[in-house]
Amino acid sequence: MKVDMSYPGLEISVELTVLREYLSQMDSGIKLLCEEYADNELKKYDGCEYYEYQHIYRISEHEMPRIIRMPFIVTIYTLFENSVSLLLTYAQGKENKELALKDINGRTLVSTFNKYMKHVLDFEYEFSNEVAERFSNLNKVRNCIAHTNGNLSSLSDKKLEELKRLSVKMSGLKVRHNELELTTEFLENAMKFVEINLKELMGYMDSRYGWN
Repeated sequence: MKVDMSYPGLEISVELTVLREYLSQMDSGIKLLCEEYADNELKKYDGCEYYEYQHIYRISEHEMPRIIRMPFIVTIYTLFENSVSLLLTYAQGKENKELALKDINGRTLVSTFNKYMKHVLDFEYEFSNEVAERFSNLNKVRNCIAHTNGNLSSLSDKKLEELKRLSVKMSGLKVRHNELELTTEFLENAMKFVEINLKELMGYMDSRYGWN
Protein backbone atom coordinates (compact mmCIF):
# COMPACT_ATOMS: atom_id res chain seq x y z
CA MET A 1 0.00 0.00 0.00
CA LYS A 2 1.47 3.33 -1.10
CA VAL A 3 0.89 6.16 1.34
CA ASP A 4 1.95 9.80 1.20
CA MET A 5 4.43 10.15 4.08
CA SER A 6 3.16 13.69 4.74
CA TYR A 7 -0.29 12.27 5.51
CA PRO A 8 -1.00 13.16 9.18
CA GLY A 9 -2.96 9.95 9.68
CA LEU A 10 0.33 8.12 10.16
CA GLU A 11 1.28 10.21 13.17
CA ILE A 12 -2.29 10.21 14.48
CA SER A 13 -2.35 6.41 14.46
CA VAL A 14 0.81 6.36 16.58
CA GLU A 15 -0.69 8.88 19.03
CA LEU A 16 -3.81 6.75 19.37
CA THR A 17 -1.73 3.69 20.14
CA VAL A 18 0.43 5.48 22.70
CA LEU A 19 -2.51 7.09 24.53
CA ARG A 20 -4.52 3.87 24.51
CA GLU A 21 -1.58 2.00 26.04
CA TYR A 22 -0.99 4.73 28.61
CA LEU A 23 -4.64 4.62 29.62
CA SER A 24 -4.55 0.83 29.97
CA GLN A 25 -1.70 1.20 32.50
CA MET A 26 -3.16 4.19 34.34
CA ASP A 27 -4.88 2.39 37.21
CA SER A 28 -1.89 0.21 38.04
CA GLY A 29 0.37 3.28 37.96
CA ILE A 30 -1.97 5.24 40.21
CA LYS A 31 -2.14 2.37 42.69
CA LEU A 32 1.64 2.11 42.96
CA LEU A 33 2.09 5.86 43.31
CA CYS A 34 -0.59 6.19 45.98
CA GLU A 35 0.69 3.21 47.96
CA GLU A 36 4.20 4.64 47.90
CA TYR A 37 2.92 8.04 49.05
CA ALA A 38 0.88 6.51 51.89
CA ASP A 39 3.75 4.30 53.06
CA ASN A 40 6.19 7.21 53.15
CA GLU A 41 3.79 9.58 54.92
CA LEU A 42 2.63 7.06 57.52
CA LYS A 43 6.21 6.59 58.71
CA LYS A 44 6.14 10.20 59.90
CA TYR A 45 3.22 9.43 62.23
CA ASP A 46 4.53 6.29 63.91
CA GLY A 47 2.91 5.98 67.34
CA CYS A 48 0.35 8.71 66.67
CA GLU A 49 -3.43 8.50 67.02
CA TYR A 50 -5.48 7.66 63.91
CA TYR A 51 -7.07 11.10 63.70
CA GLU A 52 -3.59 12.59 63.25
CA TYR A 53 -2.87 10.67 60.06
CA GLN A 54 -6.28 9.79 58.63
CA HIS A 55 -5.87 12.57 56.05
CA ILE A 56 -3.19 10.44 54.40
CA TYR A 57 -5.77 7.83 53.40
CA ARG A 58 -8.12 10.50 52.03
CA ILE A 59 -5.31 11.94 49.92
CA SER A 60 -3.99 8.61 48.66
CA GLU A 61 -7.37 7.00 48.03
CA HIS A 62 -9.28 9.97 46.62
CA GLU A 63 -7.33 13.17 45.96
CA MET A 64 -4.31 11.73 44.18
CA PRO A 65 -6.25 9.47 41.76
CA ARG A 66 -8.59 12.37 40.97
CA ILE A 67 -5.72 14.79 40.30
CA ILE A 68 -3.88 12.28 38.08
CA ARG A 69 -6.92 11.33 35.99
CA MET A 70 -8.39 14.79 35.38
CA PRO A 71 -5.89 16.22 32.85
CA PHE A 72 -6.20 13.18 30.60
CA ILE A 73 -9.60 14.33 29.31
CA VAL A 74 -7.93 17.52 28.06
CA THR A 75 -5.42 15.36 26.18
CA ILE A 76 -8.19 13.24 24.64
CA TYR A 77 -10.20 16.29 23.60
CA THR A 78 -7.13 17.96 22.08
CA LEU A 79 -6.24 14.77 20.21
CA PHE A 80 -9.60 14.82 18.43
CA GLU A 81 -9.62 18.55 17.70
CA ASN A 82 -6.04 18.71 16.48
CA SER A 83 -6.16 15.45 14.51
CA VAL A 84 -9.27 16.39 12.54
CA SER A 85 -7.81 19.83 11.85
CA LEU A 86 -4.59 18.25 10.52
CA LEU A 87 -6.50 15.77 8.38
CA LEU A 88 -8.73 18.43 6.81
CA THR A 89 -5.78 20.75 6.21
CA TYR A 90 -4.06 17.89 4.42
CA ALA A 91 -7.22 17.29 2.39
CA GLN A 92 -7.26 20.98 1.45
CA GLY A 93 -3.95 20.45 -0.32
CA LYS A 94 -5.04 17.22 -1.98
CA GLU A 95 -8.22 18.85 -3.26
CA ASN A 96 -6.45 22.08 -4.30
CA LYS A 97 -8.85 24.26 -2.32
CA GLU A 98 -7.97 27.86 -1.45
CA LEU A 99 -10.43 28.12 1.44
CA ALA A 100 -8.89 26.85 4.68
CA LEU A 101 -10.59 25.31 7.69
CA LYS A 102 -9.80 28.45 9.71
CA ASP A 103 -11.93 30.46 7.25
CA ILE A 104 -15.07 28.52 8.19
CA ASN A 105 -17.32 29.55 11.04
CA GLY A 106 -19.66 27.00 12.55
CA ARG A 107 -21.84 27.03 15.62
CA THR A 108 -19.64 24.35 17.20
CA LEU A 109 -16.29 22.79 16.40
CA VAL A 110 -17.89 19.69 14.88
CA SER A 111 -20.33 21.76 12.80
CA THR A 112 -17.31 23.70 11.48
CA PHE A 113 -15.63 20.43 10.51
CA ASN A 114 -18.80 19.23 8.80
CA LYS A 115 -19.30 22.49 6.88
CA TYR A 116 -15.74 22.36 5.62
CA MET A 117 -15.96 18.71 4.60
CA LYS A 118 -19.28 19.17 2.80
CA HIS A 119 -19.07 22.61 1.23
CA VAL A 120 -15.34 23.00 0.58
CA LEU A 121 -13.85 19.52 0.25
CA ASP A 122 -16.99 17.93 -1.26
CA PHE A 123 -16.57 14.95 1.07
CA GLU A 124 -19.37 12.41 1.24
CA TYR A 125 -18.63 12.09 4.92
CA GLU A 126 -19.61 14.02 8.03
CA PHE A 127 -19.82 13.51 11.75
CA SER A 128 -23.31 12.57 12.91
CA ASN A 129 -25.49 14.65 15.22
CA GLU A 130 -24.87 12.06 17.92
CA VAL A 131 -21.11 12.54 17.57
CA ALA A 132 -21.52 16.32 17.65
CA GLU A 133 -23.57 16.13 20.86
CA ARG A 134 -21.22 13.75 22.58
CA PHE A 135 -18.18 15.83 21.64
CA SER A 136 -19.95 18.93 22.92
CA ASN A 137 -20.50 17.17 26.25
CA LEU A 138 -16.84 16.20 26.42
CA ASN A 139 -15.97 19.82 25.75
CA LYS A 140 -18.01 20.93 28.76
CA VAL A 141 -16.12 18.50 30.98
CA ARG A 142 -12.83 19.53 29.41
CA ASN A 143 -13.54 23.22 30.01
CA CYS A 144 -14.30 22.61 33.66
CA ILE A 145 -11.00 20.78 34.10
CA ALA A 146 -8.95 23.24 32.05
CA HIS A 147 -10.39 26.40 33.58
CA THR A 148 -11.18 25.47 37.18
CA ASN A 149 -9.23 22.22 37.74
CA GLY A 150 -12.55 20.54 38.45
CA ASN A 151 -13.53 22.97 41.22
CA LEU A 152 -17.29 23.31 40.72
CA SER A 153 -17.66 26.16 43.20
CA SER A 154 -16.03 28.40 40.59
CA LEU A 155 -18.77 27.72 38.02
CA SER A 156 -21.95 29.61 37.37
CA ASP A 157 -25.19 27.96 38.50
CA LYS A 158 -26.06 27.24 34.87
CA LYS A 159 -22.81 25.42 34.14
CA LEU A 160 -22.96 23.57 37.43
CA GLU A 161 -26.46 22.24 36.70
CA GLU A 162 -25.29 21.29 33.22
CA LEU A 163 -22.46 19.19 34.61
CA LYS A 164 -24.75 17.58 37.15
CA ARG A 165 -27.07 16.52 34.32
CA LEU A 166 -24.11 15.16 32.39
CA SER A 167 -22.97 13.16 35.42
CA VAL A 168 -26.28 11.31 35.26
CA LYS A 169 -25.94 10.63 31.53
CA MET A 170 -22.22 9.85 31.26
CA SER A 171 -20.93 6.77 33.04
CA GLY A 172 -17.90 7.45 35.21
CA LEU A 173 -18.46 11.19 35.53
CA LYS A 174 -19.15 12.15 39.14
CA VAL A 175 -19.94 15.31 41.07
CA ARG A 176 -18.84 15.07 44.69
CA HIS A 177 -18.51 17.83 47.28
CA ASN A 178 -18.22 20.57 44.67
CA GLU A 179 -15.56 18.63 42.78
CA LEU A 180 -15.68 16.94 39.40
CA GLU A 181 -14.33 13.42 39.39
CA LEU A 182 -13.47 11.34 36.33
CA THR A 183 -13.11 7.58 36.65
CA THR A 184 -10.93 5.46 34.40
CA GLU A 185 -14.14 4.14 32.84
CA PHE A 186 -15.08 7.66 31.76
CA LEU A 187 -11.65 8.21 30.20
CA GLU A 188 -11.74 4.84 28.44
CA ASN A 189 -15.16 5.61 26.96
CA ALA A 190 -13.99 9.05 25.81
CA MET A 191 -10.84 7.57 24.26
CA LYS A 192 -12.82 4.87 22.47
CA PHE A 193 -15.25 7.48 21.12
CA VAL A 194 -12.42 9.66 19.78
CA GLU A 195 -10.52 6.71 18.30
CA ILE A 196 -13.57 5.31 16.48
CA ASN A 197 -14.41 8.63 14.86
CA LEU A 198 -10.86 9.50 13.89
CA LYS A 199 -10.42 6.07 12.31
CA GLU A 200 -13.69 6.45 10.39
CA LEU A 201 -12.55 9.77 8.94
CA MET A 202 -9.12 8.38 8.12
CA GLY A 203 -10.73 5.33 6.53
CA TYR A 204 -12.79 7.59 4.28
CA MET A 205 -9.68 9.55 3.31
CA ASP A 206 -7.73 6.34 2.69
CA SER A 207 -10.41 5.26 0.21
CA ARG A 208 -10.75 8.72 -1.38
CA TYR A 209 -7.04 9.02 -2.05
CA GLY A 210 -6.55 5.41 -3.12
CA TRP A 211 -4.59 4.03 -0.19
CA ASN A 212 -6.75 0.95 0.38
